[in-house]
Amino acid sequence: MKNLIKYTLHDYIRSHKYFPPISTFIIIIFVFYTYTPNPIIDSYAVTAVVLYIISAWVCLSMLQLDPPVQRQLMAIHVGSWNRYYLSKLVSVLVISIILSAFAFLYPIVFKMFSEPVTFTTGLVTFANHIILSILGISLASLFSKVIMKSTINSFGGLTLTIVLSLAAVGIERVLPPFLKNILWILPPATITQIPLLDWNGRHIDNLALFPFIWVIIYSFIITFLFLQLAKRLR
Repeated sequence: MKNLIKYTLHDYIRSHKYFPPISTFIIIIFVFYTYTPNPIIDSYAVTAVVLYIISAWVCLSMLQLDPPVQRQLMAIHVGSWNRYYLSKLVSVLVISIILSAFAFLYPIVFKMFSEPVTFTTGLVTFANHIILSILGISLASLFSKVIMKSTINSFGGLTLTIVLSLAAVGIERVLPPFLKNILWILPPATITQIPLLDWNGRHIDNLALFPFIWVIIYSFIITFLFLQLAKRLR
C-alpha cells in the first residue's frame, strides 16, 4: 500500500492536475490574511471550510487520473479494488494534510493573529482542518467518474451538494420542524463551525465534541458506500 501511495502521488504530480486546486488554495490563504490582526479560531474555521472544498476538488481530479485499462491493471497488481481506491483516497488525504499544515502555520509564522496560538487551540483547529478535508474527500469520491460517468453529473452533482452542505444552517432556519431531520442527509460541513466559534479556546472540556465525531462517522459511511458502488460499477 505504501509503495502504491507513493506511485499515485508521483503520477498525480507528474500530470499537473494538482496545480489548479492547490494554487487556488494558496492564493485564497494569502488573500484571506491580507489584513491583520485576525481572530484565531474564526480564521481557522474559515480556512478549514475552504480546505473542505479544495480536498473535494483534488479527490475528483485524482480519481479521474487513470484510464479504465490502467485502473484494471493496477487493481489486479495490488490484489483488490478496495486497495486500489483506498490508495487514491489516502493519497488525497496526504495532500490535504500538507495543505492543512500550510493553512495552520502560515498565519503563525508571519504573525497574522492578534495573540499567540495555544497548544489546545492549535490542536483543535488543526484537527478540524483534517476532519473537514476527510469529509470533502469522501464526498468527492461518491461523485467521481468512477461512480458517475457523465462529467456534468459528476462535477455538477458535487458542486450542488457542497453548496447545500455549506448552506445547511440557513436552510434549517426556513424549514418547518417536521422537515428538519432531512438535513441529516446533507454533508455536515458546517456542523463543527458553530461549536468552534462559541468556544473560548482554553479547554477541550468546554467544546462540544459530537459534531466532530459525526463528521468522521458520516465520512466513513460515505467512503464505505463509495467502495461498494465502485466494485459493482467497475
